[in-house]
Amino acid sequence: MKKFFKISLMALALTSLGVACTPINHTISSPTQNTPTASLDTAKEVSQLSYISGIQSPEDLVQIPNTKWIIASGMAPKSGLHLIDSQSKKAQRLIAQKASQPSHLYPDSAPQPHADEMQIHGISIREIGQGKYHLYAVNHNGFDKNITREIIEIFEVNTNHAMPTLTWLGNVRMPNNYAGNAVVAGADGSIYVTVMMHPEHTLDDIFAGKVTGAVYRWTPTTHQFEKLQGSEFNGNNGIELSKDGKFIYVAHMQSLSKITNTNPAKVVATARLDYGVFDNLHWAGDKLITAGSMALTCQNGLSFDCLKDYHITTINPDNLATNPVMKGKYTADFSGISTVLPVNNTYYLGSFYKDKMAYFEVK
Repeated sequence: MKKFFKISLMALALTSLGVACTPINHTISSPTQNTPTASLDTAKEVSQLSYISGIQSPEDLVQIPNTKWIIASGMAPKSGLHLIDSQSKKAQRLIAQKASQPSHLYPDSAPQPHADEMQIHGISIREIGQGKYHLYAVNHNGFDKNITREIIEIFEVNTNHAMPTLTWLGNVRMPNNYAGNAVVAGADGSIYVTVMMHPEHTLDDIFAGKVTGAVYRWTPTTHQFEKLQGSEFNGNNGIELSKDGKFIYVAHMQSLSKITNTNPAKVVATARLDYGVFDNLHWAGDKLITAGSMALTCQNGLSFDCLKDYHITTINPDNLATNPVMKGKYTADFSGISTVLPVNNTYYLGSFYKDKMAYFEVK
């Protein structure tokens, strides 16, 4: 158990960075479209970053829609969830009060985790009306390093107060204690999670570019996860749903696939970044957006040493055409870029291991 947990943490760190240490050469099955790779020539340079401190490993970021508030995950033991005021640029831990019992939607829930039992990876938010939202969070159980409890926590976020409040609704366990990475939920309450590496695979398999992960779907009717056949890729990472819920977007290393929301799933479009890697995926208006490390200096295959600069790229959801909009240089103060969140003219950046998040403004 302890050995598996250590391996999982290594794998999770690699997934957050979005890289493996050798080129990815596996074949994706018969997509109907294959978009050309864009260049960085038109991307604007990020000249300077500002920081919001006090957040350990803010791997993923979401905005509470139509508000000034941002929620950040904390992919480190005892980090959990954080609430950021985008106007004052101040952050604080976001802690749910003790619930009397889980919601009827999640009758098989494990006990509500203590705030220090929250080691949160990917997060996703969905509006349910009347100023309330459901927040989905991949929890690796950050309280005891000898325990693995891979689980998806679900919360209600209420914005009908001066400051948003958080209420725990319940959770759903990952199948076979698989380590989840990113999460998204559909309008019907179905939950979709990426798994980067199944237990039968090793880090060497990921480095070799082999198929190691998949997408899993939980539904309110079955109350269990099923693997979507056809969603198996190398290092499944970021995930999003199309606006109508008919398609799933899956980031996996330097590739992005659009698959049908069916089982088995069918790949309908693919994209590849020659200049970098895909990581977390989120909607930004009518486009998808991602941020990740750049690979331009990786002459002999991807490695930690060469993956330091970063890119911000938007994606056309129909054909997956990519458009690099920003690029930035590595600094000792901030690296390990894992996600981007645009709010008006400000871009916020997450990191899978730094003790802060970053932001910059675009005129």
